[in-house]
Amino acid sequence: MSVRTMSTSRRKALGVSGLAVAATLMGAAVAPAPAAADDGDRTKTVACESLHVDDRSGNVHAKTRNCTVTWGKNIIDGAYWQTVKFQLLDSSTDGVCGYANVIASDTGNSKRVKECNGVWTTRTASFSGRSSNIFIRVAYGDNSVYGNISTNVPRPSGF
Repeated sequence: MSVRTMSTSRRKALGVSGLAVAATLMGAAVAPAPAAADDGDRTKTVACESLHVDDRSGNVHAKTRNCTVTWGKNIIDGAYWQTVKFQLLDSSTDGVCGYANVIASDTGNSKRVKECNGVWTTRTASFSGRSSNIFIRVAYGDNSVYGNISTNVPRPSGF
């Protein structure tokens, strides 16, 4: 394939610049799309362990699975937040419910959720402010009469 170019005298006669000729021969240049505005939000999601609570006979009652903590911050306004998401199950429909208590360590804010119907149910707890740890405690029965277990999820570096 050969590329034909116009002579200098012909370009001058037509009033065409060398750049215009090059653009014509090579195809029009495409301008890059503008960058999307940065809202400043940064997040890091970490997994937390699954928990289960047995009764005195060794039967599992309250359980969690698919647990994550998303640590967030905004580099523009300095806001921090945490979102905890997991599934909770009360394995036995005996009238005693499974509970989970999620606590943001530095503020002491907490959210308590329960499940009583023997169905995996997604639960979410959101907190604002900077926290160094998120504690998740799973219990079987009101006031943890039948036992409880907990886990601690430390803040990742930079959050």
